[in-house]
Formats: sequence, C-alpha cells, structure tokens
Amino acid sequence: MCNSWRKLFILTTALVLLMGAAAGCARPHNSAATTAAGKALEWLRAQQQEDGSLNIGFGHPAGVTCDVVLAIVSSGGDPAAWRTAAGKPSLIDYLATTASEYATDAATTGKLVTTISAAGRDAKDFGGKDWLALLQSFAKTAGSYDAGAVGQAWAILALKAAGEKVPAEAVTLLKSYQLENGAWNSAFGPDNDTVAIVLQALVAGGEAKDSTVIQKALAFFETQQNDDGGFPAIKPSEWGTDTNANSTANVVMGLLAVGQDPTAEMWKKSGGDPMSALIRLQTSDGKIEFQPGVGSPVMATVQAIPALQGMTLPLRKK
Repeated sequence: MCNSWRKLFILTTALVLLMGAAAGCARPHNSAATTAAGKALEWLRAQQQEDGSLNIGFGHPAGVTCDVVLAIVSSGGDPAAWRTAAGKPSLIDYLATTASEYATDAATTGKLVTTISAAGRDAKDFGGKDWLALLQSFAKTAGSYDAGAVGQAWAILALKAAGEKVPAEAVTLLKSYQLENGAWNSAFGPDNDTVAIVLQALVAGGEAKDSTVIQKALAFFETQQNDDGGFPAIKPSEWGTDTNANSTANVVMGLLAVGQDPTAEMWKKSGGDPMSALIRLQTSDGKIEFQPGVGSPVMATVQAIPALQGMTLPLRKK
C-alpha cells in the first residue's frame, strides 16, 4: 500500500469507527445489492473473535463490533446469536463487558446507545449501567452534547433510537455547524462521511427533508461524486480522491435518509451510481474492500452491508 493510500485509509477508518449504519425500514433497492449484502454478512461471520468481538487491529474493538451489530440488525439477524462456539461470548456479551472502556464521550456513547437500542436492549440498563444518563451528562446546556458535528449527530441518533425526545436545540446546534460549502467538519476537516451521518441525524431529529440545510448538503455531494458513481472521503485531497467503500456506503445512507434514491438518474455517472460502485468493491469470497487491495475489509464490509440493504440510521430490530 502506498503512503497516500495508507493515510487515506487511516483517516476514513477513524471516521467510520464513529459512523455506523441502518434504520427501521428498508428503502427500495435492487436484488443485486441484497445478494451482495448476504454474501458480505456470511464472510463477516467468519471474522468474529473468541471474545465475541471483531477487531481491525487498532482502535477499541467495541467500535467495529457496534458496526457489526448494526449490520446484522439491518439484515434482520440477531447479534446475540453470533458467537464462535456454544458457551462463547456473543457480540452483545462483548459490548456489555467492555462498553465502559469504549464509551467516553458523546460520539462513542451515542454510537453505543444507538447500537444496543437497535439490538433490542435497554440503554438505561445495559451491562449494569445507564448509558442514556451518561449521554445526558455531556450536555453543557439543553441539547448541546458536543462542540463538533460527529458527536452532536450521534447524540441525536441515540436519543431517537432509544425512544427519547430529541431537543429542538440539539438539531439547531447541529445545523449551525454547517460550513458555507454545505459540508460539516469532523476532527480532520470536512468529509463526505460526516455529511452523511449529519443528514441522518437531522432527519431523525425532525428536520424537513426539503430544508435549505439539507439541500445545501446535497449540492455538496454533487461536487464530490466520482465518474464511477462512488465517493471519496473528500475532494480535493492530498491523499487521493478515488472512490472508497466506506465513504460511498455512508453517502448512500445519507441520501436515503433525506428521501433520495442513490440509483436515480441524478446520481448516475458515466461509470455507474453509488450502489453499483459499492457492489463493484465486493470480491468473490463476499468481503467488501475499502479500495481494490487496500485497507481493512472488515471495516469496509460492516459499513457496506446496511447501505446495500437500503437502510439508514437509527435502526430498529426487525
């Protein structure tokens, strides 16, 4: 892997560890995407560790394990049934025992709450702790959970997932973080992944899908799409602007959340649309690659599955 690809993969993976996937109902999508998701899920199951987690070699394993839970639920499965053998910890068991190591701010706590709620667990009593109370402890004022877009978005998604009221102030603050070009900043600057997670949070918080803020974000996406139909982390970028699976999957979910069809004419380029670009990154054994031969296929696969299933945040167990 060349140095620029390595930097791009690390940046995008850091963002994806704070992203996630899926929603309460599937949107219309093609059978090829459904088939691809099934193959990806089958490959993913073989990657589980004996402690119940999945691990990509850096970052706390609870982050990617949350993504796996979301991928399973988006496909109608039961994450509590995923274990390497009888008597071994499940994905849910692993999260229950390690959540306190992982959930330390609004972003990670919000992602955890979104995940355990999707799995049908009580966020007020999971692993012996009230995670909604922890999330609320980050709010310095009403609705203000984080000084950045990612943490604020995850807080909104968590509240919605757990069936709690989303304060109007939370949505107003998140909208105020929008940049002039229509994007939102992550810790690394503006990127497509962050825009996608914010769009899902805004809709979850009650923002109208035709609002000026959302239309401005869609205009930003139009400037970012590659000729193959997919999306990079951001362009321009010194680390390259080739399509990657994680960013493309996030954008697909962002588009679906605001009522856009990612296979519609508006999102078709000479080489395809976002969904076809994502499917092309699947290998014969079922895994999804970040880019051909580049990056962690576990992270790319878990992010791709909910997008291929036509789902958005926050999800509900089927």
